[in-house]
Amino acid sequence: MRTGILGGTFDPVHLGHLLIAEESRISLGLDQVLFVPAGRPWLKEGQPLTEACHRVQMVELAVASNPHFRVIRNEVDRSGPSYTVDTLEELREELPATELFFILGLDAFESFHRWKDPGRILELCRLVVVSRPGYSDEEQDRLLATCGDQADRICVLPVHNVDFSATEIRRRASQGISFRYQVPDAVEAYISAQGLYRQRP
Repeated sequence: MRTGILGGTFDPVHLGHLLIAEESRISLGLDQVLFVPAGRPWLKEGQPLTEACHRVQMVELAVASNPHFRVIRNEVDRSGPSYTVDTLEELREELPATELFFILGLDAFESFHRWKDPGRILELCRLVVVSRPGYSDEEQDRLLATCGDQADRICVLPVHNVDFSATEIRRRASQGISFRYQVPDAVEAYISAQGLYRQRP
């Protein structure tokens, strides 16, 4: 069995996340993709973050129509800062016969060397680095070279039309500007009903 893992704050989840997950599933022959909302992402310590209950609910609404997608609560239910390596260790125990593929954007991969125990992460899973607009082939090669002899544990997946921004969606929501067609309809309705982001600068 082959399982993809897509983590993030999902504040809010948007169509770019869903497109990346589906393209990864198809291209890599994944049986399922697990969405992992972050609990307390240590790299974003001090930044405002919507309550986990809302972020989880939005992801559940977003993936409900895809039988290959599932939301897991490992990080929001775990106390303390959220570390990817801890989640992967848990999933390795829960799914011992499954090959794990951790999906992340090239922008997130830039800070991969700062993550907790990146070497162990590459032992536990393969990294699927989704190329994003604005990165040259030379920049991609430079980033991959930082992993040294573990670079063979990484594959680059070009996915087009994923230039969505949760920051921009929050800004538009806070100003009462439409963000339709950037998030699933059910997520748009949830944000409006709950009044999320209205007071956020």
